[in-house]
Amino acid sequence: MFSFIPKRNTQRVFLDYAATTPMSRRTLRAMRPYLSDMFANPSSLHKEGVAAREAIEQARKKVGAVLTVKARDVYFTGGGTESVNLAMLGTVRAARNNPSFVGTPHVLISSIEHAAVHATAAALEKEGVAVSVVPVFETGVIDIDALVRELRPETVFAAVMYVNNEVGTVQPLRDIAQAIHSYKKEQGRDVNAYPYFYTDASQAPNYLSVQIEKLGVDLMTLDGSKIYGPKGVGILYVKPHVAIETIAHGGKQESGLRAGTENVPGIVGFAEALQEAHELRDKESIRMTELSEYFFTSLKAHIPSIIRNGTHKMQLPNIVNVCIPGLHAEFAVLQLDARGVACTSTTACKSNDETGESYVVRALGREDCAASSLRFSLGRNTTKKDIEIAVSRIAETLTNSSQKAS
Repeated sequence: MFSFIPKRNTQRVFLDYAATTPMSRRTLRAMRPYLSDMFANPSSLHKEGVAAREAIEQARKKVGAVLTVKARDVYFTGGGTESVNLAMLGTVRAARNNPSFVGTPHVLISSIEHAAVHATAAALEKEGVAVSVVPVFETGVIDIDALVRELRPETVFAAVMYVNNEVGTVQPLRDIAQAIHSYKKEQGRDVNAYPYFYTDASQAPNYLSVQIEKLGVDLMTLDGSKIYGPKGVGILYVKPHVAIETIAHGGKQESGLRAGTENVPGIVGFAEALQEAHELRDKESIRMTELSEYFFTSLKAHIPSIIRNGTHKMQLPNIVNVCIPGLHAEFAVLQLDARGVACTSTTACKSNDETGESYVVRALGREDCAASSLRFSLGRNTTKKDIEIAVSRIAETLTNSSQKAS
């Protein structure tokens, strides 16, 4: 009989890095002066304020260099969720206030977007905006033909996340961008006209390139908490041609797009974390690929019925989302936690609905796995020894759980 009382001195294994990451030592070192001595308001005109302003602008340049864009097109926000809201609400607000925009604003989102995108789309719908949800294939890759069919002259933007945070599927952003450009050409529209292409790329920088021109997007969100940076800070990249308005009124910070005294240490930390992720990306991608394959293969050897959700060909190397038919995923998460393994059944930013199911797994057409899937996400601190310890505990716990469920 399984006990919820963990053994004393049990080594814990954290496998929930997709939810958040610890701040790196390098990032903390970069932030430390701005947490104490260099505390001035960057809007102040005195020497200390000017120094704080300079720190922000240097951070903006550093982010721009990684994204290969002009620094002036990078806007700092209070995190990924604020960035999502600014991108979606801000572009729709600008369209509504544009005399040349005709008709009811319309937006597209994929069925597996982050909860922040779904929630913001729902808020827009309440305001009278038309919202279309584009399906994905069982692999988790969006149906581009379906997306194109949903485009209208009134479409303000299409939102497709770069990497899904639950199953790790990487979307072919360049192909999507080309399809949207082709639609504009058929409509006789300029390439910079509506609809815009927006992506939440929060999960991407540790393992994938976030160079804007290679992706073909008009707006992009990043979040410090996913890249071993500080929580409560993110960015929104906005191409110069994009019409966007503020959603929060106050001061004229961030070129008037995001009011509020800037989080100087957070901004400095974000830029340092992004730079570090850029430098470590290739090495960590190789290491994570090897570890995750070892992890899943080892689990499969212990639990033959286990199924991996999503595609292997276009998948982030550190996310392993698995289904065990008949498993009660939420209960299994608690059991594993008691055994010293931290994982999750769905994204931490959206609690399971009343059915206890993952809307992402359900969107893949895996109704049988929607309530029986677990997400394990590896990170920089994960070692092969961690994996071996975790597999042993997971195999014992999940085998017991599946037997009870059956």
